Amino acid sequence: MKHLHFFIPLLLLLSLGCTKIEKLEANNQEFVETIFHISESITYTIPNSALDFTNVTLGGTTYNLTSFANCADLAVPAILTLGLGELAFTLDYDDFIPTENPNPLADLAHHIRPRSLNLELINITDCDFSMLERVTLYFVMDSVSGSVSDFTLQNPANLDTPFDAVKIGEYDNIPENIGSTMALTVNEDAILDQFIHAGTFQTYITTTFDKAFTAPEAIISVDMELEVTLNNEP
Repeated sequence: MKHLHFFIPLLLLLSLGCTKIEKLEANNQEFVETIFHISESITYTIPNSALDFTNVTLGGTTYNLTSFANCADLAVPAILTLGLGELAFTLDYDDFIPTENPNPLADLAHHIRPRSLNLELINITDCDFSMLERVTLYFVMDSVSGSVSDFTLQNPANLDTPFDAVKIGEYDNIPENIGSTMALTVNEDAILDQFIHAGTFQTYITTTFDKAFTAPEAIISVDMELEVTLNNEP
């Protein structure tokens, strides 16, 4: 797992900072806003040991399972369920990833929005993203811990209401044979200014597995494209 660094390029900010429209009448200058895109990436590592098969509880019964074949459905075998047939289950894994934007000129940018979120499964070549049932990404402030139920989510209808987290994208009901790359559905209402301006924050990722993987870890690359509006003021 590595930190995510947001860099709004210094030279880009300086070069765009003087953008203006010349008006000949009265020699006025009308300064305008400039919109551009930046791309960032994060590596999300899920250790196999985090998926605990030893205490799976279904219908009030706890099963201790040892292992599964790679990409096999998570299910309690019929032999253990007294003829009830296989019982499918899922396992959740969530993680906070320290994230930072060290650029001191970030305050010049505003109305920062996610525009695309693309995931790639890097290291498990004989399996794909269908091992997941769902995945969701959030930005949260450094002070936040716990789970989504503990977050105060951004209200797009009233950005003046205090919040400490915002959902930036998700993919629910991931289909079979989706492959090793997929694009999340972006939350187009999300405004990320509070997090980028803070300098440091966290990326919170929630995943639900319905298939196993046998590699020591699953490595997922997350590529983000953000739309940024630059304040061009005299």
